[in-house]
Amino acid sequence: MKKLLLLIFFLSISCPVTSQKYYDSNDLKYYIDFSNRNANLKFQDYKINGPIEEIISYYGNRYTVVRGDSIHWLLQQSNKRNKYLSYLIFKGNYGEVQKLAKWEYSNKKLEVLASDRIFSGYFKDYFNFVDEGEYLKISSDRLIGDYLKDAGLIGEYKIKIYRDNGVNYFDLEMEGVLKLTRKEVIIETNLPTLTRFVGTYDSNLNTNIEFLKKGIVAGKISFKDRAIFSLNIDSEKKMGTLTSLEVEVNKEGVEVNTRKTTTFLIKE
Repeated sequence: MKKLLLLIFFLSISCPVTSQKYYDSNDLKYYIDFSNRNANLKFQDYKINGPIEEIISYYGNRYTVVRGDSIHWLLQQSNKRNKYLSYLIFKGNYGEVQKLAKWEYSNKKLEVLASDRIFSGYFKDYFNFVDEGEYLKISSDRLIGDYLKDAGLIGEYKIKIYRDNGVNYFDLEMEGVLKLTRKEVIIETNLPTLTRFVGTYDSNLNTNIEFLKKGIVAGKISFKDRAIFSLNIDSEKKMGTLTSLEVEVNKEGVEVNTRKTTTFLIKE
């Protein structure tokens, strides 16, 4: 019996419980915590901080229900706890919200404040809950934005394209806007090859803080699998350079590296 107790104790300390806390990557201070049965969330103008429970409906759908003071949230889970298909934000009796989750029907009046079933298509991509490991990585990436802010670089710039991949556009009205936020860089211009560019900062590519202070930042190009960028902003000379490198596999199965460089003037 003593050996059995020792074995159980050993297993309990060698096999820690996996955390079931997920963070909203839009704003990491908001989360949903299944381990402690609590959520602190924000959607549009609605915020909620309260206990949660999971309810499986009569039809087999699984819901995360968040209880507030008078406003409650009903989130329909996808195939994972941190992925959702639908949402409803109600004002009314919490017991009726529980019944609605269980039977997917209620004959009691509940005031619907917001729902993707009314405004279809908005919710699915809004919450992007991430686990603890992803949270730590995103937190590190967001620090890049803090350094850029301290250097006075966060903001919106009007730019004029000077050269793109060796082609001179100085005499043409190729203009646009460069936006530096705390998590990404966005460039929109009327240049056909650079209508819209989005890249997110990556802490692994920005190991030298002094470079960030000088206006040199790197990251991954959004919506592409193997593509990185480097942005160099010279505030004194009112110039900047965007360099991108993308790795693709051609029809023959050979990897091809494509490098692009765009130089621009900062007008404002």
